[in-house]
Amino acid sequence: MLLIFLTILAIVITSLCLRLTSQNKRIRLIVGIGLTIFSIIAYPVLVPFFGEWNALEGVASLMAFHFLLFIGGIITIIAGFFTKKSRTKSGRHFPD
Repeated sequence: MLLIFLTILAIVITSLCLRLTSQNKRIRLIVGIGLTIFSIIAYPVLVPFFGEWNALEGVASLMAFHFLLFIGGIITIIAGFFTKKSRTKSGRHFPD
């Protein structure tokens, strides 16, 4: 049950990151890098809690969750490279 919840949570986080940063290259790259770094740093911090709470199943679920977040961050970074630069309401490009 925990694995299903964490998988759905990772998919929701990734889809929100992609949806809320549409048409904004710089923000999408920053969010993708942040999501990737978060997935790497938060895993060792949360392992003791999930290990005590749900033993091996909790740690494996946490590993799958952070792997999905990592893949979502990589996908967000790749999508950021192919996103056009955002425009203001007047039609001019934001400066990089």
